[in-house]
Amino acid sequence: MTDAEFHRAIRRIRVLHWLHYPLQGLLMAGAVLAAGRRVAVGGTLEPSLATWPLLLLLLALVPVASLLLFALFRRMRPSLRRPAEENLRIYTGRIFLRNSLLSLLSLPLLASYVVTHKPFDLVAGAGVLLALCWRLAPSPKTYQHWLLS
Repeated sequence: MTDAEFHRAIRRIRVLHWLHYPLQGLLMAGAVLAAGRRVAVGGTLEPSLATWPLLLLLLALVPVASLLLFALFRRMRPSLRRPAEENLRIYTGRIFLRNSLLSLLSLPLLASYVVTHKPFDLVAGAGVLLALCWRLAPSPKTYQHWLLS
């Protein structure tokens, strides 16, 4: 792999990284807002109260799924014996998985918006995603650090 091909691959990974956070944020916001219309909030006695056991089950399954995905994330290790293209594929998968897991940090803020209807929760959730996106942007240096770890 030439130097130009390497930098092109890192640019492609960076573009995927920058697209991933907004797209997953929009997907989560859409799902939470769509589900929020059907959820009874407060002391109302509506038939939609039957959704609370489902929400509690979801609340329990998200951390379990996150732990399983984190275990997979930890097992995605580089090998200097592999071709460079394969290590870049593994790095891309690792970045995608890390971004997916860290995007879940904004989920409590989105759920809070459903309950409180305060726009600050949406702004804070978007701020969390923007900070993660900016702080964890892949670069040739981070790739080389991962490759040598």
